[in-house]
Amino acid sequence: MKFITHHRFKALAICGERLNIPYGTELETAGDCIVTKDGKAVCYYTSENAKLHFAQNDDGRGIERGRLTYAISYGGRQTKSGYRFSEEEAEILFREWKHFLRQDVDVILFNDDFFAADPDELQKMAAALNIRVRR
Repeated sequence: MKFITHHRFKALAICGERLNIPYGTELETAGDCIVTKDGKAVCYYTSENAKLHFAQNDDGRGIERGRLTYAISYGGRQTKSGYRFSEEEAEILFREWKHFLRQDVDVILFNDDFFAADPDELQKMAAALNIRVRR
Protein backbone atom coordinates (compact mmCIF):
# COMPACT_ATOMS: atom_id res chain seq x y z
CA MET A 1 0.00 0.00 0.00
CA LYS A 2 1.02 3.58 -0.61
CA PHE A 3 0.57 6.33 1.97
CA ILE A 4 1.05 10.09 1.97
CA THR A 5 1.60 12.55 4.82
CA HIS A 6 -1.42 14.82 5.28
CA HIS A 7 -0.22 16.26 8.64
CA ARG A 8 3.50 16.59 9.40
CA PHE A 9 4.87 13.72 11.49
CA LYS A 10 7.47 14.95 13.95
CA ALA A 11 7.84 12.32 16.66
CA LEU A 12 9.60 9.20 17.83
CA ALA A 13 9.04 6.46 15.27
CA ILE A 14 9.05 2.72 15.93
CA CYS A 15 12.49 2.48 14.33
CA GLY A 16 13.73 4.26 17.48
CA GLU A 17 14.59 7.55 15.78
CA ARG A 18 12.87 10.91 16.00
CA LEU A 19 11.60 11.53 12.46
CA ASN A 20 10.40 14.71 10.78
CA ILE A 21 8.22 13.77 7.80
CA PRO A 22 6.81 16.82 5.96
CA TYR A 23 3.37 17.24 4.41
CA GLY A 24 3.05 15.53 1.04
CA THR A 25 5.79 12.94 1.62
CA GLU A 26 4.98 9.63 -0.05
CA LEU A 27 5.61 6.43 1.93
CA GLU A 28 5.20 2.68 1.42
CA THR A 29 4.39 -0.25 3.67
CA ALA A 30 6.56 -3.16 4.72
CA GLY A 31 4.63 -5.80 6.59
CA ASP A 32 2.37 -3.97 9.04
CA CYS A 33 4.45 -0.76 9.07
CA ILE A 34 4.53 2.47 7.16
CA VAL A 35 8.14 3.01 6.14
CA THR A 36 10.17 5.87 4.70
CA LYS A 37 11.88 5.62 1.30
CA ASP A 38 15.08 4.60 3.09
CA GLY A 39 13.30 1.79 4.98
CA LYS A 40 12.83 3.35 8.44
CA ALA A 41 9.69 2.05 10.17
CA VAL A 42 7.50 4.99 11.16
CA CYS A 43 4.39 3.39 12.70
CA TYR A 44 1.92 0.55 12.21
CA TYR A 45 -0.52 1.46 9.43
CA THR A 46 -3.50 0.76 11.74
CA SER A 47 -2.13 2.90 14.60
CA GLU A 48 -3.41 6.22 15.88
CA ASN A 49 -0.27 7.92 14.55
CA ALA A 50 -1.03 6.57 11.07
CA LYS A 51 -4.58 7.93 11.23
CA LEU A 52 -3.44 11.33 12.50
CA HIS A 53 -0.62 11.86 9.99
CA PHE A 54 -0.91 9.56 6.96
CA ALA A 55 -3.59 8.54 4.45
CA GLN A 56 -3.79 5.71 1.94
CA ASN A 57 -2.73 6.99 -1.45
CA ASP A 58 -3.10 4.00 -3.79
CA ASP A 59 -5.58 6.00 -5.89
CA GLY A 60 -3.65 9.30 -5.78
CA ARG A 61 -6.31 10.95 -3.57
CA GLY A 62 -4.54 10.53 -0.23
CA ILE A 63 -4.18 14.23 0.62
CA GLU A 64 -7.91 14.76 0.07
CA ARG A 65 -8.75 11.58 2.02
CA GLY A 66 -6.47 12.66 4.87
CA ARG A 67 -7.99 16.14 5.12
CA LEU A 68 -11.49 14.68 5.27
CA THR A 69 -10.81 11.87 7.76
CA TYR A 70 -8.87 14.27 10.00
CA ALA A 71 -11.64 16.90 9.98
CA ILE A 72 -14.40 14.36 10.65
CA SER A 73 -12.67 12.28 13.29
CA TYR A 74 -10.35 14.77 15.06
CA GLY A 75 -11.29 18.31 14.09
CA GLY A 76 -13.35 20.92 15.78
CA ARG A 77 -15.47 19.84 18.66
CA GLN A 78 -13.00 18.83 21.35
CA THR A 79 -14.21 18.61 24.94
CA LYS A 80 -12.43 17.55 28.12
CA SER A 81 -13.56 13.97 27.54
CA GLY A 82 -12.69 13.86 23.83
CA TYR A 83 -14.41 14.45 20.51
CA ARG A 84 -18.18 14.64 20.71
CA PHE A 85 -20.98 14.36 18.20
CA SER A 86 -24.43 15.68 19.03
CA GLU A 87 -27.25 13.17 19.37
CA GLU A 88 -28.56 14.23 15.96
CA GLU A 89 -25.12 13.75 14.35
CA ALA A 90 -24.71 10.36 16.05
CA GLU A 91 -28.09 9.31 14.67
CA ILE A 92 -27.01 10.35 11.14
CA LEU A 93 -23.77 8.38 11.51
CA PHE A 94 -25.53 5.23 12.72
CA ARG A 95 -28.22 5.48 10.05
CA GLU A 96 -26.08 6.26 6.99
CA TRP A 97 -22.47 5.35 7.80
CA LYS A 98 -22.71 2.50 10.29
CA HIS A 99 -20.25 0.54 8.13
CA PHE A 100 -17.54 3.06 9.13
CA LEU A 101 -18.12 2.68 12.87
CA ARG A 102 -16.62 0.16 15.26
CA GLN A 103 -19.43 -2.03 16.55
CA ASP A 104 -17.65 -3.35 19.66
CA VAL A 105 -17.71 -0.10 21.66
CA ASP A 106 -20.37 2.17 23.17
CA VAL A 107 -18.87 5.38 21.80
CA ILE A 108 -18.35 6.61 18.26
CA LEU A 109 -15.04 5.29 16.95
CA PHE A 110 -14.25 5.03 13.27
CA ASN A 111 -12.92 1.75 11.89
CA ASP A 112 -10.10 1.17 9.39
CA ASP A 113 -12.56 1.19 6.46
CA PHE A 114 -13.36 4.82 7.27
CA PHE A 115 -9.70 5.82 6.96
CA ALA A 116 -9.47 4.06 3.56
CA ALA A 117 -12.84 5.31 2.24
CA ASP A 118 -13.47 7.03 -1.07
CA PRO A 119 -13.07 10.81 -0.62
CA ASP A 120 -16.43 11.43 -2.34
CA GLU A 121 -18.25 9.45 0.35
CA LEU A 122 -16.25 11.19 3.08
CA GLN A 123 -17.23 14.55 1.57
CA LYS A 124 -20.92 13.57 1.75
CA MET A 125 -20.44 12.60 5.40
CA ALA A 126 -18.72 15.90 6.24
CA ALA A 127 -21.51 17.84 4.52
CA ALA A 128 -24.23 15.90 6.37
CA LEU A 129 -22.50 16.62 9.70
CA ASN A 130 -21.79 20.28 8.81
CA ILE A 131 -18.05 19.77 9.23
CA ARG A 132 -15.85 22.27 7.45
CA VAL A 133 -12.79 20.80 5.79
CA ARG A 134 -9.71 22.93 5.16
CA ARG A 135 -8.62 23.04 1.55
